[in-house]
Amino acid sequence: MEADEAQRLTALTDLDQRVARVAWRLSEANAALCPTVRLSAGWALHSARQYRPALRSHAQARFGLRGDLPGVIAAPGGSPADAAGLRIGDLLLAVGATPLSAGEQAGAAEWEGLEANIRTLDAALAQGPTAVTVQRDGETFDVTVQPRRACGYEVQLDPSDELNARADGRRLFISTALAGFSESDDELAVILGHELAHHVLGHRPWNAAGGAARRNNDGAWRTEGGSGGAEQQADRVGLYLAARAGYDPAVAAPFWRRFGESNWRVRFPQIGHASAGARAAALEAVQREIQAKQRTGGELLP
Repeated sequence: MEADEAQRLTALTDLDQRVARVAWRLSEANAALCPTVRLSAGWALHSARQYRPALRSHAQARFGLRGDLPGVIAAPGGSPADAAGLRIGDLLLAVGATPLSAGEQAGAAEWEGLEANIRTLDAALAQGPTAVTVQRDGETFDVTVQPRRACGYEVQLDPSDELNARADGRRLFISTALAGFSESDDELAVILGHELAHHVLGHRPWNAAGGAARRNNDGAWRTEGGSGGAEQQADRVGLYLAARAGYDPAVAAPFWRRFGESNWRVRFPQIGHASAGARAAALEAVQREIQAKQRTGGELLP
């Protein structure tokens, strides 16, 4: 049982690091197109308290986590976190002269304490270069993170067996099942690029009182100068976003065909969604369009 839990944690953190790597590249490359931007470190953070008790002891032993204190689970190559010398396993103790809250050490899994610490970090990063106190292998030292402009949306990995991804106006979510189904970072960028495109296109306005408000009237987008439904537009724009971040647009159509073969839910048309085969065919046309612009040095704008 202990070995199973340790393996489960390893699989989960490996996916976290993949998602963070792709999300950072997409966010930085497309900041000029995103309605909401921020100054970002590019890191992904976790805490001991976010894990259920069966996984928590393994997370504490592997990453040196403590309570709600943010630990670095990913510092993608080329990100400000990476440039500052941060590594996986670093524990963040303070921002400038402000200590971060360790909270409780025990209890049920909960996210709120880590979220509060992340808000403190984000508020500091929004002002520019940020001094962070770090604990690594029993030593404590300070680093300065030089944040860079990126799309202002959190990207979260949801532990779930459901093959699903979604956007809610503030965040992007992808299930562990779907992240694991993607065979490469290029395929993962197709999925996350599609969800980011919903934000770029204004399909997921956020209502602070009621959460996400999905725009399900296709006519609303057409009146704004587009064509086709929201999902078709997100497929098209999402592939451009992936290509702008340096990912290969040629993987999109084969990915959707493979997804359709393995998942009957997307094999056939659904409300608001074309079949996987139809989406693959449409994306082949978008791929040709993107590659033509790449050959001629044209700007990659959808």
